[in-house]
Amino acid sequence: MKKSILLLFLIFTMGLQAQTEYWSSYNFVVEPQNVQTVYNLVDSFYKANKPAGVSVRLFENHFKDAGNSYSHCIVFSGSLDALGGMYGNSSAEFDLFLSRLNQQIKNGYSSSMGHGVGSYVGGEGPFPFRRMFLIRAENPTAFEAEFKKFNAKHNPNGRMIFLGRINVGNSDEGETHFIITGFKTFKAAIAGVMDLIPAAERDAWGKAWAESNQAGGGSDMISSSMRILLGEW
Repeated sequence: MKKSILLLFLIFTMGLQAQTEYWSSYNFVVEPQNVQTVYNLVDSFYKANKPAGVSVRLFENHFKDAGNSYSHCIVFSGSLDALGGMYGNSSAEFDLFLSRLNQQIKNGYSSSMGHGVGSYVGGEGPFPFRRMFLIRAENPTAFEAEFKKFNAKHNPNGRMIFLGRINVGNSDEGETHFIITGFKTFKAAIAGVMDLIPAAERDAWGKAWAESNQAGGGSDMISSSMRILLGEW
């Protein structure tokens, strides 16, 4: 699943609400002694040079399997026009930032891009603890439709959930989508979504989810992990 990358542009776009957004993700490895330096570089640069219409996020890949070994991901989110504008506005300041950042990165891990499908937020955030699932859907169109139908009705308070389709950069495992579920606390992320649902409603919720998954054509989980949001600009 590993792919080498050149960190020319580092973009990972979350799909939000009214319009379709496009994303690309660059994951990389930072050794422990360089983590604070990487954060400081990203923090200082994007405080002063935030792209118009774009949000910036830096994540630590906290819980992961042995094959999912990158340590960090830097994230940009915005509309297609905003991201396109960012790509088209490179500068000497950005080139210097990138050069300094690359000096702190041991190696690249993987990259991919696609578009957002749906996002649902249960209550007020933030949701810095994010469980991530790579999914292979048998029928992507039906899977997306059922995801939106189910989560529009059944997303509990205290959870954010997002579905993105992977269009480029798929591994040989054949993943088609990723799902991110965000929680307010580490405890809530460990407990998972069922802990947010009243005990008397859990059986019905689980049955509705199973029916939705079947109606969506079924899916296989390729991997799971948990990211922690380190900073957002």
